[in-house]
Amino acid sequence: MNKKLLYIVCVVTVILEVVVLKIMHLGHGYFEFEEIPAFGALIGFFGALLIVIVAKSLSKIITKREDYYD
Repeated sequence: MNKKLLYIVCVVTVILEVVVLKIMHLGHGYFEFEEIPAFGALIGFFGALLIVIVAKSLSKIITKREDYYD
């Protein structure tokens, strides 16, 4: 896939999201904080970041030494 085409698709998708969801008031959130722009993207980013931090912390706790079975 061409990079230029991918960028065009991304830009069109963002524009359509703004037009459909914000201007036409479709898909409004149940809570007030869900109306923050890019709320879903922020929650997804911080959720993934939290998973990485927890996984790295757990790996330090449960990892055995390299020569553990020798």
